[in-house]
Amino acid sequence: MIFLRIASLAGIIATLVAIGVFFRRGDSEAAGLLVFVAAGCGVLFAWSLRSAYLAPLEWARRYVQGVEGDRRHEWYAFKGRRVRVFLDIDTEPWLAVYDIAPILEVEPGAATFRHYGPDEYSAQGHCLSVRGLRRLVRYSSHRDAGALGLWLDREVLKVHGNLPSRETV
Repeated sequence: MIFLRIASLAGIIATLVAIGVFFRRGDSEAAGLLVFVAAGCGVLFAWSLRSAYLAPLEWARRYVQGVEGDRRHEWYAFKGRRVRVFLDIDTEPWLAVYDIAPILEVEPGAATFRHYGPDEYSAQGHCLSVRGLRRLVRYSSHRDAGALGLWLDREVLKVHGNLPSRETV
């Protein structure tokens, strides 16, 4: 890629010099044709730089889409706080414990979730399933617990189209 940048930049410079030489000789037709050659070299140069100036945009796109390794996640906001929602193989949402715990003011450690089953809490990924979050909300005395449950239904589950009934949870 560096060779392409150097070659196209050299082509631009050489073409501009040649245009100047042809204008001095009075050959405006050849100089006019060389303008297209200079434009072509300029396009090649810009194309070779695309990775350099598009790299921050690519990083931002991956950040917004939420890609961490091979795990896909999405960002949601609850009262100005970011909450990561990971999707498992069955596209079921799992919420990051380290994002939920500060909202309900609970400790994010495994001791808090020791009575939760593997379908509610994943110690490996530090995530709560929808069922686990509903359980946490149900027994929480925090003033935002009810709002968090509504947010889960209206923002997260509505997007994923898997809104379970409250009776089954």
